[in-house]
Amino acid sequence: MFQISVPVQNLNELLDVFKKDKDSDPFLFHPDYAPLTSSTASDEKVKDIVRLLGGQTLKEQGQERFAIADEDYLISYVRSKHLGWYLTDYAPVEQVLLPITKTGYLFYGSVGLLLLMGLLASFLLYRNVQIPIINLVRSMQRLKRGDLSARIGYRSKNEFDYLILRYNEMAEQIQVLVEDVYAEKLRAREATLKQLQSQIHPHFLYNSLFFIINSAMIDDRDSVVAMAQNLAEFYRYTTRVDRETVTLKDELDFIGHYLEIQNLRMRRLEYEIAVPAGMMDEVVPRLIIQPLVENAIIHGIERKPGSGRIVIRGEQDEDFNRIVVQDNGAGATEEELQSLRRELGQQVPDDIGCGTWNVHRRLFYQFGEGSGLTFHPVPEGGLKAVLTWRRKAIRPGGDPDGRGAS
Repeated sequence: MFQISVPVQNLNELLDVFKKDKDSDPFLFHPDYAPLTSSTASDEKVKDIVRLLGGQTLKEQGQERFAIADEDYLISYVRSKHLGWYLTDYAPVEQVLLPITKTGYLFYGSVGLLLLMGLLASFLLYRNVQIPIINLVRSMQRLKRGDLSARIGYRSKNEFDYLILRYNEMAEQIQVLVEDVYAEKLRAREATLKQLQSQIHPHFLYNSLFFIINSAMIDDRDSVVAMAQNLAEFYRYTTRVDRETVTLKDELDFIGHYLEIQNLRMRRLEYEIAVPAGMMDEVVPRLIIQPLVENAIIHGIERKPGSGRIVIRGEQDEDFNRIVVQDNGAGATEEELQSLRRELGQQVPDDIGCGTWNVHRRLFYQFGEGSGLTFHPVPEGGLKAVLTWRRKAIRPGGDPDGRGAS
């Protein structure tokens, strides 16, 4: 039998070497003996650990977690097979978990920083790219819908400024070009309308003159005088192109002369004009009712045998004036009415001398939305044409709002 003795001081020194570069204080523990500690160990903590471990059934190796002096400690131990002692080491749980905690903080900090950078990049992308594109698309859509005044007031302070500036210049040029073309069309149409108004209708004049000749040959002096007077008033009114608008009273006086001429010529025409006195001072474009009366006679009364009747009446409410021209003539089929309505809806008809289209557009351009011409069938036979225009102050001979004709 051999017995080997090792001085306790050597074991203490070995524990000091084992402790080197560590924050804990390892020690040797045996339930039947006093613990062997390093030179820097805390006797109080070691006593507490020995007391706690002594009350446990220890395995060959393991870990225990105890609260010592209001602080959690992780105690690790392993039994030496040769000595029968337990090499015990302890460390605060917070110290053990510190690397993991630091790693977690670093991870969450990195994720947060990446999120902030992503949000910043998204904001910069939205402000510098998305917003200019949205403004360009919206302005293009407005321009497509016909709003030529669409401009982009947003400044992106990057390359999109060049596109926005070029777009605004393009839109302005398009607006100028369209307005010039539109104004030129209006001037051309106005000139054509004046020409149509001032020209003498050959057949109408021939028929009237032949009526005068025939009446003179049979010594019907009253008919000659009546036809000559109404014919003179008719052509004096139609050949005056210096004013674009007149009062409704002047227009109805002219219609009265026209109907008298047709009545003298046909001998089977009756007419009635029933317009409230309050409407007589309303302003209308010149020759706005005569084309409808002429259509009623040519396409309605003359195509139907027997006596004919034309009624012109006026209606007025808070917003609109209406003149209704109704005849008891041949009327129109549903297909003919649909054709008339399609013709009124065209922007520019093939026939620039189309009377009903000119009437409709002149009312619409001068008085705005809700104004124009409509056709309706009459249940008892015939056709009804309704002129509607917004009650709006314009001066005779001028444009809406009193600006005057150009």
